[in-house]
Amino acid sequence: MSSLCATEKISQCVLLCTCNRTEVYFCGNPGSAEEVKHVLAGYSKTDETELSPYFRQYQGDKAIRHLFEVACGIDSMVIGEDEILSQTKNAYTVSQECNTVFFELNMIFQAAIACAKKIKTETALSKTSVSIATLAANEAKKLGENVNVLVIGATGKTGMTVLKNLLSYKNVNVTATLRSHNIGFGNAADSLFKTADYADRYSFTDEADCVISATSSPHYTITLNRLKESLNHKKDRLFIDLAVPADIENNITQLDGVRRIGIDYFEKLAQENNALKLDSVDAAGQIITKEIDTLQKDIAFHNYLPFRENAGAAISEKLLYQFKSELDSSQFEAVLEVLKNFKEQS
Repeated sequence: MSSLCATEKISQCVLLCTCNRTEVYFCGNPGSAEEVKHVLAGYSKTDETELSPYFRQYQGDKAIRHLFEVACGIDSMVIGEDEILSQTKNAYTVSQECNTVFFELNMIFQAAIACAKKIKTETALSKTSVSIATLAANEAKKLGENVNVLVIGATGKTGMTVLKNLLSYKNVNVTATLRSHNIGFGNAADSLFKTADYADRYSFTDEADCVISATSSPHYTITLNRLKESLNHKKDRLFIDLAVPADIENNITQLDGVRRIGIDYFEKLAQENNALKLDSVDAAGQIITKEIDTLQKDIAFHNYLPFRENAGAAISEKLLYQFKSELDSSQFEAVLEVLKNFKEQS
């Protein structure tokens, strides 16, 4: 975020990262979107032309609605998932701590988070919601009794959710890999699951019935050649790859008994879950529309305040708030625009 806000073209920004998306919400001057692409490409050490097909850009009202739909789980692989709201709140909190958000993004993110909570309470969108991490843990659980699962990337956002779900099952034994700087995490959790140094991960693949990898590493965590060397006992093993880009090489399925599933597999499962929630999506959409309209009136009113003294004699405060309550945002903005210029025209 500091790299983004270091440019004169971008004044505010929030960086939201999940298991399958990276989004930047920002306020900026013309050309700022290209600057965002440039910074992201530089950070990922990837040529911009390679990333271009994966960029989607929204601005103005469309950008605001997109954030609301993301926060409440409508724009998710699994409709209504709870984790995205937590991730949105965390992203916003980090931006506050980094001092990269001011009035506009503060108002927008606070409204989006409040709207998501309202939708969670008033609709069935998040009832029995299933996230990608939950679906992955469930796949491991279904393998049988006393399933041994190796989790790679357990200290990341997705990995920790996988770990939490696995630990809720009685028939699952968990080993989680840790890097040296996460040793405190391992000491605190030793009573719940085994820990292993990330560098020794292949030593635990032979015992594992299932390996789940969910890291943000740009390199493979599991490769065919290294895995071939580490597997001594023939048995069925499931490898679950939750990373984008992929953590686990596709060609490991050349080995006997090895099955690999990734994000595409869970998209199909998510579609079944989503079909049950379509009615709730409509209800959530109506709530979003109403809450965005309220947000736009709040922003318009705030921007009008410096002009309030000019129009003081033209309209009472009580009438002004009545307009704000009863008019939609476009109508209210039109009224405020007239009042802004009242002194000049009188």
